[in-house]
Amino acid sequence: MSASSDKPLKQREQQRLETRRRVFEAAIEIFRRDGVQACRIEDIAGIAGVSRGTFYFHFPTKDAVLSEFLADAEAEFVEAVQALPPQAPIDQVVDATAGSMAVSWSQDPELFVEVGVVALRRTADSLASREAAYGIREELGSRFTLAAERGELLQGVPPQSLADFVLASFFAVAMGWTRSGQEMALDDALRGAGFLFLNGARAQGG
Repeated sequence: MSASSDKPLKQREQQRLETRRRVFEAAIEIFRRDGVQACRIEDIAGIAGVSRGTFYFHFPTKDAVLSEFLADAEAEFVEAVQALPPQAPIDQVVDATAGSMAVSWSQDPELFVEVGVVALRRTADSLASREAAYGIREELGSRFTLAAERGELLQGVPPQSLADFVLASFFAVAMGWTRSGQEMALDDALRGAGFLFLNGARAQGG
């Protein structure tokens, strides 16, 4: 294929990506305004300047929008963990995850309740289908594996299961925090949950 014939393909792909992003941003705006369940696809399409069909072409369901929102947030969680050296104690890994999650959730608490439900459901589906972990699940699973090899954790529970458990705990605490009047800073609530988790999972002398 010549360079001249390849150019229109690249332009179309760029246009497709730009339209998808515009639809995504419009959907998030309407989710925040009306709530995920109550919002209308027509309103999203109107703000994005596209047809209803174009919305469904890019996002078959509202959950698909939330999944992309979650993926963007997860990238920040993963980055926070990857900033730590491989030999970082599991305390620091869990604490970094809690801190990063608190920043994201605190900025958009109502929307993250919906995102948290999607995350928990996605994890359950992944476990049921025996799908390999990815994103923050994979990153934490690797860190818990290293911690287990160093003798920091009790034996008998697979490291990935421990990683999934702490993530589920964080999502549960954050969703409860959103509904409880936010009497405690989310950062403190999540770090506290991580502390309680680790003090139940840590090996003696670890």
